[in-house]
Amino acid sequence: MIRSSSINWKIYAAGSGEDMFSQEETAREVIDLGGKENPNVLYIGTATYDDEKSQHNQTKQFVKLGANVTPLKLVKNEYNKNQLDQMFQNADIIIVSGGNTLFAIDKWKKYNVDKRIINAGKKGKVLAGGSAGGIVWFDGGHSDSMDPSTYLNPPGPIINPSLSKSELDESWAYLRVPGLSILPGLFCPHYDKIEGNGVLRATNFTKILQLHSGERGIGIDNWAAFVVDGNQYKIISRKGKNGSVSSDGQYTSHTSNGKPGGFTLEIDSEGNLNRNLIPSEGYVSNVLRKAKYITQSNFLKVARIQNPLN
Repeated sequence: MIRSSSINWKIYAAGSGEDMFSQEETAREVIDLGGKENPNVLYIGTATYDDEKSQHNQTKQFVKLGANVTPLKLVKNEYNKNQLDQMFQNADIIIVSGGNTLFAIDKWKKYNVDKRIINAGKKGKVLAGGSAGGIVWFDGGHSDSMDPSTYLNPPGPIINPSLSKSELDESWAYLRVPGLSILPGLFCPHYDKIEGNGVLRATNFTKILQLHSGERGIGIDNWAAFVVDGNQYKIISRKGKNGSVSSDGQYTSHTSNGKPGGFTLEIDSEGNLNRNLIPSEGYVSNVLRKAKYITQSNFLKVARIQNPLN
């Protein structure tokens, strides 16, 4: 059910970037997944436009645990082929930041970084990240890439710059963005959260799935992660945090009474949602399913115009 059954993928897909990756537990889990002490970490912050504060927040725990962190700053620097090859060759762990997923994917393709990431994963290097850094490992994801506050030059060339923040927050909608297709499925991070536009991600993800019903959805809460190690997976649920999993294993929008976790979601032939809790561990093939068909969002062109690469 994953890209190739002969490849021992090691992937840590969290429901949040800065929240989860600012935790020492997360750094330990990612390092343990790779099985190497004092690893070399390649941090790719394209989705945050190489923001140094985001880099610090998402890598400081790795440094604390003895990792050597090297940033790849595609937005602010130029690299030649040999430099990029060397950076990926040296890396034991690749961390992708949260942020604007669509911008990052498009930027990577411009410099063949997407292919380098995939090849690194094929060699057994750990691929990790949260939010946008969780979406990228899948066929696609539920993204806020049309949120003007995530643009490189906000609010973008189309939206009136005189609009207030509250007006901007109401001006955008979630959309399906493409990922690297290492894992099949449509990934929704922050599944239990209400974000800037005031819409609960879980509620809108159902609507997105109805538009992309050929795919199985994977909803992962803000304080949770879906971790792949070869043909097996486990769910990370951060203790002491809230989430969308009720005490009886059902979905709840009253997150103050729930714990972090994840759900598989599918739209049946009558347009109804089938939502099932992902068990704490098991075989990847029992959770992920190759898409029946994939349709790209009609809003991708608009999103790219509003937040151009250059």
